Amino acid sequence: MLDGPNTRKLEGVMVAVSNADRVVFPEVGRTKGEVVSYYERIAPRLLVHATGRPLSIRRFPKGLAGAGFFQKNVPDHYPASIERFTVSRSPRSNGSSRARAKKDAKPADVTIYPLVSEPEHLAYLANQGAIELHVTTSRAADLLHPDRIVIDLDPPKGALALVRKAALIARDALGEFGLDSIPVATGSKGYHVVAPIVPSVDLETLGLALQKFGALVAAKFPDELTTAFRIAERGKRVFVDWLRNRPLATVVSPYSLRATPRASVATPFAWSELEVVAPDTFTIDDLDRLLERGDPLAALAETPGDASFFVSKVDDAFDASGLVLEPFDRFRS
Repeated sequence: MLDGPNTRKLEGVMVAVSNADRVVFPEVGRTKGEVVSYYERIAPRLLVHATGRPLSIRRFPKGLAGAGFFQKNVPDHYPASIERFTVSRSPRSNGSSRARAKKDAKPADVTIYPLVSEPEHLAYLANQGAIELHVTTSRAADLLHPDRIVIDLDPPKGALALVRKAALIARDALGEFGLDSIPVATGSKGYHVVAPIVPSVDLETLGLALQKFGALVAAKFPDELTTAFRIAERGKRVFVDWLRNRPLATVVSPYSLRATPRASVATPFAWSELEVVAPDTFTIDDLDRLLERGDPLAALAETPGDASFFVSKVDDAFDASGLVLEPFDRFRS
């Protein structure tokens, strides 16, 4: 794949890495060329989780010293080998429309996402200034039926012990409803607790079940957990963000870099490691270690849980609880 330190092969053509010496992570001195190399080498791990999923990209063309932004739509100049996947504003109308929008669709009505499948695709995106890669919980081939559940645990500042406890609570609660899970150090403040599932339940149904799940665990552990979207209402509790499981919502992909000063990496790990793995333990400097470690999330995905059973059990527990779902607005703060 490599032919010199600053060139990469894409569609049979050697492409120069532009501004390879530009410092992307000033605090640790990591350059754009090193980011490109990271994504090439981590590809065997990352693509297991990202291949076939609509991708949103967080780009920093000038590095962390400059402005960053999220990008969903594929620019026209992206190489043809990066597949396009078109979705409308209404997920219910989405199926397997690929490569271009429907002829009768207005540009404002659709988003054309990239789908990556090769190390060269990751290198190309990194050369475009991508740092973070965010994916949906479903794959493009079956967009309406997710194959994983993600419980996003967002702690208050300086609450590592509490968010570790919250992760165990989420693990045990998922287990009570029939799902095994794996923790992911997000590279930021908290953890994701991820449960692979058979893609048999639609996003709307599963999203409602996850809203109920969040309400149940928050009611059981009111001093530790909350589902309050308003930051002022959370106090010193961990926010259980169930909205990662809504249509077209995204989460950071396992093994993606994060736009943090230390160039942290979102990393799955074993439950037995929870007391020694903080949300930001792994960084770009741990690349060799990440390649040597196993991937417990990929291993668990070989035996996905029963989503229908999960929804049924959550519905029963919620009905018996007497709780009432409150209207929510994720944009209130």
